[in-house]
Formats: sequence, structure tokens, C-alpha cells
Amino acid sequence: MEGKPLIIQNGNKFQLYTYKSEKELENIVTQYTAEIFGKDSVYINLKRKITSVKGISGIPDGFVLDFERKKLFIVEVELISHHIIDHITRQLLCFKIAMNNPELKDKLAQEFYEKIIRDDLKKEITLLDVQNIIGKNFGIAILIDNISEQLVEIVNMLSQDGTDVLAIPFEMYIDQKSNKIFKFTTFTKTALEKESKKWTFKWTTVPLEKHLEKGENNLEKIFSLLNSEICSIAGVSQKSRKNWVTYQTSPLKNFCTIKFLPDSLEVNLKCNHQFQDEKDISKTIKRTPSWTFDRVFNVRSENEVEYAMYLIRQAHRCICDK
Repeated sequence: MEGKPLIIQNGNKFQLYTYKSEKELENIVTQYTAEIFGKDSVYINLKRKITSVKGISGIPDGFVLDFERKKLFIVEVELISHHIIDHITRQLLCFKIAMNNPELKDKLAQEFYEKIIRDDLKKEITLLDVQNIIGKNFGIAILIDNISEQLVEIVNMLSQDGTDVLAIPFEMYIDQKSNKIFKFTTFTKTALEKESKKWTFKWTTVPLEKHLEKGENNLEKIFSLLNSEICSIAGVSQKSRKNWVTYQTSPLKNFCTIKFLPDSLEVNLKCNHQFQDEKDISKTIKRTPSWTFDRVFNVRSENEVEYAMYLIRQAHRCICDK
């Protein structure tokens, strides 16, 4: 059984807490905006619809005007349990499209300037300063309970055009007396540059030959048979990563990976409760934020390829049916 992360402080044991809802995490984040976003920023806890010129809209959880970076950040609070495509990605794309609306930028600049004046936050700042920052630069800050492999892919995709997209894990640890410890990366340029190296990366691709060098001679033929069968499935593409070969129906939907071991090919699959393995050659594995697969088995001979494909096709159907 996999244990939860633990913090021990002054003899007290604090276990990682699982947020009951997005609203619960949002309420906690709001209490610590000064610590998260830094003193050289202004945070507005404003749920306001932002709409593109053509009517595409979304409602972020807040906005941060970062004077260190001279950039507006749209803030979205999320739980990793939410559907990465239907929920999280859709919202973030809507935010990006909406922020191309010049009229929206003017309204946001006015609202921020009014808050700065009302709360006496930065006496030297003018409306023109705020308009220049918001008009030129914006990014997205995702505050989330955990980082998954899929979220990393989303962040990379949304960042390809130069948009500053940051995923910040915000963890809470709690003891038996309900005392709390919060763990997060502060929203400072230096800290988040280090954090981005940890969470945000671009997948490294390598030639297939690099994988074939790892195994015995017969693995090349076994892999060739498997690879050919998998790639013959309509709509499937292959990507050769640094430590495995992955098969996907889109950049964000992989259903199978093959790792090269010294004596076999290790096949990892995504599947659901309908998955059937009559020969019982696969075993269940627990998903983690960095490895989102459900079953694993090994292929050691050409005779096993046919049954391996029977299992792999089930994984493909599972992904396509979602």
C-alpha cells in the first residue's frame, strides 16, 4: 500500500490532505495571496467573465498584476481530479483567446487601477502604467493540488506561443488536532524559474535505435512486430521518448507505452473495468502524477505478440470511448 507524504514537526505528524472541493482550495489560496504572489503584485479575487471579440468566454478565479514581471496573470484554481481535457484545458484555452480582446484589457486595467488607488497600494503607479502592462503581456497561473503528467503536457502546449503558463502545486498537511502546514512555491521570478524546471518540460525524443541497443537481439524483431501492429490501428501515432516509446490517438491521449528491458519489452496500458486478460499475464499498477497507466505486462517472444495486441487494442478502445 502506498503511503501519503508525511511531515513531522516537533513530534507532530502531518499527513497530506485531500481537498474536498475546488472551492475549499480556492478559499485557502485567497487567504495566502500575499505569500503566494509576493509583495510586488496586486491580486484581485474577482470572478468575472472575460470574453473574446467573437464571444468565446470563461470565468477565471482571479487576477494578479505582477509588477516584477510587468505582466497580468489570470489565476485558475483547480483540482487534479478534474478532467484534464474537458474541464481544465477548455477553460485555459478560452482565457487565452479572450485576452486578445483590446476592450477587455482596457476594462481590466481600469479595475486594477481603481483597486490600487482605493487601497493605496502603489502611489507612484498611473493608469497608463497599468494599461501598458496589461496591454502587452499576460500569462496564466494554475494553482492546483498536484501536478500530473497530462498537466505538464497541457502547460507545454499552451506555452508554445510564448505565453507564460505556470502550474503551482499548493499542498496542505494536517495533524490529528487539525493543525495545518501549507507547502507551495512562492510566486517570485527566481523561485518559479526553479519550479518550472521541475514541473514544466518538453518531452525528449530519441531515435528508435537508441531503445533497441538496450535489449537482446531478438527484441528488435519482437518490437518491430508489435510496433507495426499498433501503428496499423487507425488514427494511432508513435513517439519515441527518452525512456520509452508511446502510442497515442492525439498529443494528449496516449494509451500504450513500450519500455525496453534487457530481456523483454515492458508494455504499460491505460484501461477501465471492462479490461479482460484471460491469460492473466498483466498486473494492476497504481497511477501516479508522473505515470498515468493502469496495467503492465512483459513480452519475451514472437509467440506472445498476438495476445499482447489483444490487450493493447482494449486499451486503445478504452481511450477512444472516453
